[in-house]
Amino acid sequence: MYNSFLRLTLLASCLAIGPIWAEDESDVKALPLSMVTQVDGGQLVKGQVNEDKYKQRPLQRTSVWITQELLIAERLNVRAGVGGIFWYTFPGGKAGYSNVAPFTTGTKFGPGITRADMEYRFGDLKAPMFTVQAGFFPYKYNPDAKNLGEYLLRSSTYPGTLTTGGWNIMSEATYMMQGARLNMSLWGGKFQSEFLLPMERDLPPNQDLSPTYIGTVYPVRGVEIGGGIACNHCIAVNPSNTSPKRKYNGNTASDDGNGSAYVIKNPKYNPALDLAPISDLELNPNANSKYMYDTTQFYTFQGVKLMGRASVDPKAFFPMPMLGANDLKVFGEIALLGVKNYPFYYENRAERMPIMFGINVPTFRVLDLLSFQMEYYNARFVNSLENAYRFQTPTPPGVDSTGHIQNDPNYFDNSADLVAKDNWKWSVYAKKELTTGIRLYAQVANDHLRMPGNYDGVNSWIPLTDIQFRDWYYLVRFELGI
Repeated sequence: MYNSFLRLTLLASCLAIGPIWAEDESDVKALPLSMVTQVDGGQLVKGQVNEDKYKQRPLQRTSVWITQELLIAERLNVRAGVGGIFWYTFPGGKAGYSNVAPFTTGTKFGPGITRADMEYRFGDLKAPMFTVQAGFFPYKYNPDAKNLGEYLLRSSTYPGTLTTGGWNIMSEATYMMQGARLNMSLWGGKFQSEFLLPMERDLPPNQDLSPTYIGTVYPVRGVEIGGGIACNHCIAVNPSNTSPKRKYNGNTASDDGNGSAYVIKNPKYNPALDLAPISDLELNPNANSKYMYDTTQFYTFQGVKLMGRASVDPKAFFPMPMLGANDLKVFGEIALLGVKNYPFYYENRAERMPIMFGINVPTFRVLDLLSFQMEYYNARFVNSLENAYRFQTPTPPGVDSTGHIQNDPNYFDNSADLVAKDNWKWSVYAKKELTTGIRLYAQVANDHLRMPGNYDGVNSWIPLTDIQFRDWYYLVRFELGI
């Protein structure tokens, strides 16, 4: 069925664009069908789903992906891929509970499209000056990032959330882009310019366009330097969603939902008096709240992100034939998630700057790759998607003194574990091709992984392994691909 669907999709594409580039049927070549099967197995050794803590919870996925590619007139590649995943609601049904919903315990299957895109090359076929790509396709600008990193497209701006993994938990930090890409190659390939127009599909507000530029230079052999800028949500499909002007804030319920008004200091706050919560939108003279809401100004999802990265391969300067092609390479990436400051939530740029660094540990050709990465991100608030998804509000939640998620800034406790002990992340990634088409992967990490589904079938808002050096998981993958 998948094979037929792929060929029908590609045939329709060829009928639409084939006459432009292909003069006869001999100009259209069907490349060998690609099929990949993956079986993942592992465990959340210690972690949490939102505020519920867990130990030794199984992680398991089984998936298959089929891709068909056509080459037209040696210049145009048309690709279509479909597949599916057998998955389980995480963390699954709770033993001993009579009211556990059936969907939390059964096996589920999710079909999907893995890619559907076209890519055209201008100029020399072997070293084209321009390449244009459009559709739905995997994109990666940092070849060294295997789990952490790739911040320019895999993060949000306001709030500055970070995400790793997804439906494909070990995705090598690849971003699935829906949009268009223009690549320009200069100086014999030593300088690469990428102009991107991705449509937001993972982080609300969806369907906004985020114009992006990424440049990469190879000044000498073994050295790679890159940088980029993204105008996140800058082309808004619905401006009232991207820059909402709702007055209610905190946990106050209203028809407008959670608000987006500025949080400012209450000029009448008296620290000698007991704290009292905000009781209305305006300053309540009878309350003694430290913070109040300025309902004339509002936060926005729009913002400019910056990224810089570099890598050095010492083997380019000191040949070491006993090492593998990727061994001993050191690399790093830094980003600024939002150039502009805003009151209270976004006052300090240093708190919006994730920093990733890593090294490919030498294995003397025992493994194809053993990558170790670490990350530092000193954000004052919870790395949570809840406000963006549930309330469409461009502000992060905090944590109160009892350790619970809280949206009223008067009750934020910045010493709570969820915000004070989540700055450091780490990941170890290994890969080995056992024989042609058979590969083995492994990943051990404390990262930003979120799993689809809890008892209520709702995505986890915060990472499963949020607390640094305490929470972690491991995953092993067996992959067969032809």
